[in-house]
Amino acid sequence: MLNPILPEILGLPSVTQATVEQEDDFCAIRIERDVSELQCSCCGKSVRLKRFFTQRTLRDLSLFDKKAFLVFDEYRVNCPECGYKVEKLSFASPWARMTERFADYVARLVRISTVKEVADLLGLDWETVKNIDKAYLQREFAAPDYDDLRILCLDEISRKKGHKYFTVAMNYEKTKVIWVGKDRTQESAESFFEELGPERCARIEAVCVDMWDPYIAAIRKHCPNARIIYDKFHVLRAYGKVIDKVRNQEAARAAEENKQVFTGTKYLLLRNAENLRQSQKRQLKELLRLNANLNRVYVLKEHLKRFWDYSYFAVAARHFTEWLDMAIRSRIKPLQQFAKMLQNHADGILAHCRLKINNGRIEGTNNKIKVVKRKAYGFHDDEYFILKIKQACSGRKVDPTDDLLTATFSR
Repeated sequence: MLNPILPEILGLPSVTQATVEQEDDFCAIRIERDVSELQCSCCGKSVRLKRFFTQRTLRDLSLFDKKAFLVFDEYRVNCPECGYKVEKLSFASPWARMTERFADYVARLVRISTVKEVADLLGLDWETVKNIDKAYLQREFAAPDYDDLRILCLDEISRKKGHKYFTVAMNYEKTKVIWVGKDRTQESAESFFEELGPERCARIEAVCVDMWDPYIAAIRKHCPNARIIYDKFHVLRAYGKVIDKVRNQEAARAAEENKQVFTGTKYLLLRNAENLRQSQKRQLKELLRLNANLNRVYVLKEHLKRFWDYSYFAVAARHFTEWLDMAIRSRIKPLQQFAKMLQNHADGILAHCRLKINNGRIEGTNNKIKVVKRKAYGFHDDEYFILKIKQACSGRKVDPTDDLLTATFSR
């Protein structure tokens, strides 16, 4: 049985009449349109000459608890410039199987949920939802935003198992990912700077990066005015590997009756002392009492962390020099090697005093990317993953209720 509804409720242009035929879980909305003047889908010009082409059915926003489908006649137009073409619809793309507002609704849902959950909710195929979201993201992030780029962050993020990485470039001031490359080589980083162009590269004042030589070489080649800064997180993460190496060496040398003291102490040595429970503090204290080398590298870890508290260059440089001297005189080989590596990168480490860059923004961005990957249980499509990274790290605040609770035919 057909029931008339007000054309205004549909919110579609040129609709003169609308009727609804209801079934158990869906409804078909038959619409009549004013077709006195149509548009060419190729050039967009208004055309009067037309002929019937086919009856078309499009999935639209749900009507209460029922899936809704629009049913209407579509026409071919005889354009003076383009010849016979299918008419241009204001509410659907050519050959699409759903309205643009429904596709937009799906993409907005995927932003706050997973592709599978949205597919199950709306009764769509997983691949269909993914393709809708990918097309939406391609339109949204087609044009890269390189405006006002002064401070750049370069970092790598794991994209899949087997040491496969992306290079991620972030506008530090906007906390926004502006480019993602499919490798972490010098060539990958250079392709980004070539895309920026010489003028934009010359305006970059600082680049925050880890001590990865391919990135450093690319920065020095393309950004002549940029100061390279090695952030605190990457330096301390590298020092954590030194602690673990020394712990393994000392555990291997320990007497048989003391070996159990080393068991389960890896993260006790790496974590901040204030985050340890009382039982963990006692275990750590016993370990440091028994082993002088571990005690030394642990104390030097706390001493190294204090370096980033200084604002004055001369004071920070003195602290850094003292730390290097203590590390080199320690006679602990992994610690000595680490100290020499820091010595070779001293300019970038001391640069934090001249331009304070908080690594919290960088790590916050990395955590967002990890959440995106974990929520999707990984990505087989690298291009789609890159688009999701740009969306999650676009610097925009997301309101989960934006256009979702009000997604009705009145939109």
